[in-house]
Amino acid sequence: MNRWKGKVALVTGANGGIGMAITKRLLDLDLAVVAIDKQTELLLELKNEKKTTNLYPLNVDLCHEEEIIRTFQWVEETFGGVDILINNAGVGGRSTLIDGTVSEWKRILDVNVIALSVCSREAVRSMNSRNLEDAHIIHLSSNLAHYVPSYGPFHFYSATKHAVRALTEGLRQELRALKSPIKVTCLSPGLVKSSIFKNSLGESFDKHLYEAYPSISPADVASTIEFVLATPPHVQFNIYELGTLRNPVG
Repeated sequence: MNRWKGKVALVTGANGGIGMAITKRLLDLDLAVVAIDKQTELLLELKNEKKTTNLYPLNVDLCHEEEIIRTFQWVEETFGGVDILINNAGVGGRSTLIDGTVSEWKRILDVNVIALSVCSREAVRSMNSRNLEDAHIIHLSSNLAHYVPSYGPFHFYSATKHAVRALTEGLRQELRALKSPIKVTCLSPGLVKSSIFKNSLGESFDKHLYEAYPSISPADVASTIEFVLATPPHVQFNIYELGTLRNPVG
């Protein structure tokens, strides 16, 4: 990991859960971390707690393209550009496909698919403009990208995670055609002890879910990202699933 020291990572959805764990791990590895989220209070607490000058919390609404573009412009003006992008941000919904609303579907698509694509586009532009020989884009997908679950409120969310898998492979093919050294990886965790389903489906569902099924922690995902980043520049991880021993992919 020494080759990443002093480099710049941008993490989306960093104000809690998996994003916070990733941010902490990258800080421990001596990277500068631009941590973006719609809320930043926990990130500001972390910055004060660690007394670090390497953490840069930014309040960004990923549903607005212009805010994402301004963020990448700020990174370019401040650091010269981004070396690692972790597309972690994701939201779920409450509705089934039969009773869903367009407003909820648009919100999930905006964060899980459109924002991920905009961030990837801007990161590639930044990386290619500096002719980087070592750069990495990591998408956080889900094991629900590998099958369709039976629970109705997961169906639209699952569809967006299938899209993330397709977008990862599409981006890899486009970069290969350009003979770009930028690596692209898609991680598909199983059930992770985070707040995503509590936020969308409520506390009682969240409690039942984690009591009924084994889960991994955000720190486990952060460790996996460290492992992926530590691979040599010529080693490519495309799609990587992770889960518990009892239930390996969720």
